[in-house]
Amino acid sequence: MKKVASLIIVIGLLMVPWAAAEGPALRASHRAGPSEPPAELPADMMVTLKNLYTTEELEEGLTYVGDEFCIACHSWSAITHEVKHRQALRIPMGANTLIAGKGVVADYDQNGVDDFMQGLDFNEIDSVFDPYKPNAPILSYDAGTDTYWMTIGELTVQVVITQGGTGDWKQRYLTQIPVTGTPSGWTRDNYVSPLQFNEKTFEWVAYHPEHWWDPDTFEPNFGPEPAIADVAAIGRSYSKRCIGCHTTGFRESMSQDDNGEWIYRPWPASLVPPDYKEQYPDYDHDGIPDIVNIGCEACHGPGSAHILGGGDPDEILAPSELDTFESNEICQQCHVRTASVPDGTYGYPYRDDVGENWIPGRTEAPVSDFYSEHAGWWPDGVTSKQHHQQYEDLYNSSKPTYVYHEVKCVECHSPHKGGKHMVVTRIEDDGLRITTENDNNTLCLACHATHGAFEELTKEMVAEYEENEVEIGAIVSAHSNHPYGPERSMGLGRCSKCHMPKTAKSAINYDIHGHTYEVVPPEKTLMYQADGGMPNSCAVSCHSQKVNSFGLGYDPDISVWNAPFDVDLAEDLEVFFGPGGLWWDTEHEESATKRALDIAAVPGSYTPNDTEDISN
Repeated sequence: MKKVASLIIVIGLLMVPWAAAEGPALRASHRAGPSEPPAELPADMMVTLKNLYTTEELEEGLTYVGDEFCIACHSWSAITHEVKHRQALRIPMGANTLIAGKGVVADYDQNGVDDFMQGLDFNEIDSVFDPYKPNAPILSYDAGTDTYWMTIGELTVQVVITQGGTGDWKQRYLTQIPVTGTPSGWTRDNYVSPLQFNEKTFEWVAYHPEHWWDPDTFEPNFGPEPAIADVAAIGRSYSKRCIGCHTTGFRESMSQDDNGEWIYRPWPASLVPPDYKEQYPDYDHDGIPDIVNIGCEACHGPGSAHILGGGDPDEILAPSELDTFESNEICQQCHVRTASVPDGTYGYPYRDDVGENWIPGRTEAPVSDFYSEHAGWWPDGVTSKQHHQQYEDLYNSSKPTYVYHEVKCVECHSPHKGGKHMVVTRIEDDGLRITTENDNNTLCLACHATHGAFEELTKEMVAEYEENEVEIGAIVSAHSNHPYGPERSMGLGRCSKCHMPKTAKSAINYDIHGHTYEVVPPEKTLMYQADGGMPNSCAVSCHSQKVNSFGLGYDPDISVWNAPFDVDLAEDLEVFFGPGGLWWDTEHEESATKRALDIAAVPGSYTPNDTEDISN
């Protein structure tokens, strides 16, 4: 059974180039830069907006308008389409097949044809879905309607939205299910399929298959057209678990309908650029493209009053003017692993008792009042084991209160930049422009030069990195006790290899950097053997799989940290980095590592992972 493609109604006008007219001046912190004067919203766009909302709604300042209105005046912000925040949720389109950040990227056999178009049948190959044969998934694509499909047993569902697939981690698939008991014959909510494609390994893995097959009999949970109540009760609802961190604003409070489905109502997109229409899926299936993904207003707050006021800077939040805590709070909305409060209904920050989400620049209460923490830690209770916990990591570190400089998230990561980690490419410091990269240490040294271990470095030296690489390398090597080759594949002497080891899992072990900035010492691997052990910076970044420094060979299983190999390696590493270590003595009273170990040793500091998977 296949769904007739819905007619997507785009309200208003197609986007075309326009000339920007001068308007009221914006304050310097809010302006794109001296080379681009502020502009007024084109008249035809203002008409479109006023046809959608009343003047009262726009003046109230709680109406979200979408990125395209922002780009009209702040044309530099058009890059927002290229950042990963904006590329998470997308309409799968055949024209975008195998294009990272735009289309379906699954190609397990790397034959140049996406697995849906290829018609991959998991009943005919060896895979993680073998237990479910002959009811393993079958993928398909209908060129006539340009739609993607998935069949499990007698049930065929449409893949209406993809999540991820930006070239770095994974891609998941949100489906709409044909059911009995709804006027349309389809679900209103979107349900996450049991298939996840890991981009690094070209591997299909199972994602919560218990929502689709009985875990005891391996038989499908649903027939060809299940009752809507059954799907709502068993299906993995994206609206309940995930949407709060993958969208810009809530038009209405979250609710559960009479069939038990969780209903998220997004703001409609009145402008959809033809080159990026995949970024505006019809999330709620009402025939209108929606403002989902993380856009400008997710950080700056609703833009309606700002627009109605001719660019009034007092009607929009300028994060650049916030103090460190307030600035980091913008990122805290999503870079935490949470459950809503007080009832834990949703897997994102939300007041489920009163139906309110946190709105930047509008909500007086802190973000922390909108969630309870459900983070997953290694046994030290400090080092992240699960992904999207960067905020917890940061506030487990000294960075927000760093004696030399309080650190904001946006100093290292720009929400306006593309790239794998949205890392800033330059830092301005008292008129000095420093080009920055993670892999050559300039991102870190741009701030750390002139003090601590790097007091002999000047910021001017970092700004002219190539001319000063030998001297910089010598200073960093004296600190790291390793040769200097940060841009080589092993990353010798690269700051992030030691201070931001990949200990957390998104798709594979381990693909997410920690953000506590404390080097995880080998003694933690040994300290927590009774709890299964844990990774340390030296092993997980280099010595377990990249270099055989101690004649032990290579780690046969990187996911295990209490095997003889892990113990032997940690003991060898401790000779150099540990109590009485030849290079770093963790017993030294001024050692940052000692402080971290002391904190971890406090009784009750380690809380085992919550067994209920609330987040996505």
